[in-house]
Amino acid sequence: MKSPLGQAAVLVALSAGAGWASYRLHPEAPALYLHLDTRVAEGELTLAQVRVMEAAGGVLWIDARARSEFEKGHVPGAILLNEQEWESLMFEAVETLSRNDKPIIIYCDAQRCDASHRLAEKLRDLGQSEIHVLAGGWNAWQSGQGR
Repeated sequence: MKSPLGQAAVLVALSAGAGWASYRLHPEAPALYLHLDTRVAEGELTLAQVRVMEAAGGVLWIDARARSEFEKGHVPGAILLNEQEWESLMFEAVETLSRNDKPIIIYCDAQRCDASHRLAEKLRDLGQSEIHVLAGGWNAWQSGQGR
């Protein structure tokens, strides 16, 4: 009869093997480590680029995250404008947007968040110009660079 410790080791090894196989075969497996992705997609700016714009005359920040996330914390001065509450929030934001002559910076809560890009397209369709998405979103802001 095998010892309980030997049986546990076999179970751990089998579990690790099954987990590794699942990871390797999954079509959208996440990275195994955190790394700095320096690539910036079209229409996106890094926080450093936005800082230059802020120093040159300011920007209008738009938070594209859910209201609950916005209420937990947001870029100072940002307005909430998301897809979930588009009609009511747009009604509230129309005056701010009509008076705005600064570049617009939109962010959401993930490294590659499509919500910011969709919101940018909606605002372009409404005649807004110079709209950018913050590369890395809220995470880039919170990473110590934005504080």
